[in-house]
Amino acid sequence: MKDMTRRWLAAIIIAYVLLGTLYSVITPIFEASDELWHYPMVETIARNNFALPIQDARVQTLWRQEGSQPPLYYLIAAALTAGIDTSDLETVRRINPHADIGVIRPDGNANMIVHRAELEAFPYRGTALAVHIARLFSVALGLGTVIVTYCLARELFPNQPTVIVGATALNAFIPMFVFISGSVNNDNASNLLGNLLTLLIVRLIKLKTPPRISTYIVLGIVTGLGLLAKLNIGFLIPVIGLALVIVSIKQRSLHPLIVGGLISGALTVAIAGWWYVRNFQLYGDPTGLNVFLEIVGRRAIPANIAQLWSERFSFTQAFWGFFGGVNIAYPREIYLVFDIIGLIGFISILIFLLVTVIRRRWSLDRWLPAFVTLVWIVVTFISYLRWTTETPASQGRLIFGALSSICVWLAVGLTWWLPKRLRPIVMSAVGVWFFGVALVTPFTTIIYAYAPPIEVIEPFPNSETIFSERANEGRIGVDNFRLTASEVRPEEYVNFSFYAFIEAPFTRDWSLFVHLVTPDGLIISQRDVYPGGGILATSDLAQGYQWINDVSIVVPPAAYAPMTLDIMLGWYHLPTGERLQLSNGDEIYQVGTVELVPRADDLGVPNPIRINFDNQIELVGYALTDLTPNAGDSVELTLYWRRLRPITTDYVVFAHIVEPQSMTIYAGSDAQPVEWTAPTSTWAEGVIIQDSHTLSVNSETPPAIYELEIGLYQHIDGRFDRLRVVTSDGGMANDFAYLTRVRVNPRQDTP
Repeated sequence: MKDMTRRWLAAIIIAYVLLGTLYSVITPIFEASDELWHYPMVETIARNNFALPIQDARVQTLWRQEGSQPPLYYLIAAALTAGIDTSDLETVRRINPHADIGVIRPDGNANMIVHRAELEAFPYRGTALAVHIARLFSVALGLGTVIVTYCLARELFPNQPTVIVGATALNAFIPMFVFISGSVNNDNASNLLGNLLTLLIVRLIKLKTPPRISTYIVLGIVTGLGLLAKLNIGFLIPVIGLALVIVSIKQRSLHPLIVGGLISGALTVAIAGWWYVRNFQLYGDPTGLNVFLEIVGRRAIPANIAQLWSERFSFTQAFWGFFGGVNIAYPREIYLVFDIIGLIGFISILIFLLVTVIRRRWSLDRWLPAFVTLVWIVVTFISYLRWTTETPASQGRLIFGALSSICVWLAVGLTWWLPKRLRPIVMSAVGVWFFGVALVTPFTTIIYAYAPPIEVIEPFPNSETIFSERANEGRIGVDNFRLTASEVRPEEYVNFSFYAFIEAPFTRDWSLFVHLVTPDGLIISQRDVYPGGGILATSDLAQGYQWINDVSIVVPPAAYAPMTLDIMLGWYHLPTGERLQLSNGDEIYQVGTVELVPRADDLGVPNPIRINFDNQIELVGYALTDLTPNAGDSVELTLYWRRLRPITTDYVVFAHIVEPQSMTIYAGSDAQPVEWTAPTSTWAEGVIIQDSHTLSVNSETPPAIYELEIGLYQHIDGRFDRLRVVTSDGGMANDFAYLTRVRVNPRQDTP
């Protein structure tokens, strides 16, 4: 049996190394999760004689929040790449300023940088060479995790080759694991060390003889390195303490607890203590998380259980495979298969544990090591939940520190209930699925996202729609606009394509902007993007280059309908705000029009909408007398409400015309519905409440575009407790909702 499992291990190792290398080569540099910031951390350490940077939330750096991360991975990667000239870093790392990080758009724009093929092509040199060396280091760390999974499965289920091989294959072929393992990311070190430490604790508990001093030394070294790799590994320290207590009880001696605790603890402090002392001295927080959160940003409102539950799909997506800047996904059917496998395994594990307890199949010696792995899974998941309540980070890959334990138990859950002859067949089928998806992903999902737009070969038609710089240096032509639909509803995309060509080359990078504009000139939606779906930079394009450019611009969910929207297009230089001009001096061109129609609805209210406040009250429609008032004017807002369940509280409705950045209110109304005559506690089921508010715009309001904000609150003891919006997936969002934009024009004084 050992020979067979080892042969399978060898095959899985070879397959994993090939896959990891494939991902590391095919994924464009800086297009893996947070690699855009992880690698600059490596580079700055290598360039500054291994001195660690000091974080300051007020100073923008290339490595952003990663400077607050424990430094082990970065120090080793810096040592591996220190001899490489990376002076071209900022040339290679050319940021796409409009990248849709964390958002999937129909027209692409997933790339976080704009690539120069000549700087990234093989044979690698400069920054590209350093990144690929660091990526291969990550692949090696991932291989270590795969081997740890194999060893852990053998420790827990030594006589079950299907579980041993199956767990190893699951770990090796989870597409997201391979993707992260092929990128510059400090999680690769913490994943290995967290899972290795779990294995060491399991082996410690299983010992039947007194532990050797070397056992404590290895335990202390791995714990110390783990705490230099990721903060969450600190949660294993109490488990280590518990393991030493168990060993002392089994050996009927305090020697393991005292000596083992002193040796492993001293080594842990000696290896990692300096980092936490440094953080306390610099930031007043031994973890450094206070500065990390200042840089990365906190949620406006900490997530509650409902919000976390609503993010379960993004969690599972990023466990199985969610690529690029969390903006390149599989079709939902792929996730469905993975989720079914995971759900079957999870439910089956619970049944297995229950049956094992009830039938007393395991002795205490068998339960204790298994208990360690189960506890580590639970602790890792709870710490993940605690973290994601503070910052939006619903990514399943963040629990890969317990991946070895997860894969072992998943293999058990998928097979224990089957007849023995079927277990290897089912486990093989699952392993083949994982491997097959992981194998095709680089070619069908990743490469596709960064493919350049379709190049037009035939001569470009003579076009009068040519935008040029004021100095008449660069010129870009657009023509042959094709709108995919003449009608659109709120929350849908307006999709169109056009031909573009370079008539004269540019020396600067220009951004395309597209506006959806109401008949009175209000911009209700805007799309800013580099050409070619973010892939192209105009400074790279030679004279005569021409391509098909797709654009998708979303209609806001609360956009006012019905009305005709003009689709307007232009070009601008982001650093200066300068715009390209047409020959007639205009800076914007009308592509066409689209009819914005209301959602289908049977309530008979204007502008139907569904905004759920705390599962108590729903806004089902609204009307506004003027979208473009002058400063000093008044507009009438009518809100159409209905109750979702019996209400015992009398809430106040607020409606504001507000500047969202400064939260300055330029017009407002706070009142119970229908001018205080229809308290929410009196609303009957099925009745639509027509609630009008007069919004008087401050006469000193600067001309600009503002948001119309509405919500409900209860005034208690000086507090204004607002109801939160419940999203369609059951999550809890902000405690307000934006309706339409409003443009305030200059005051018109009457004579």
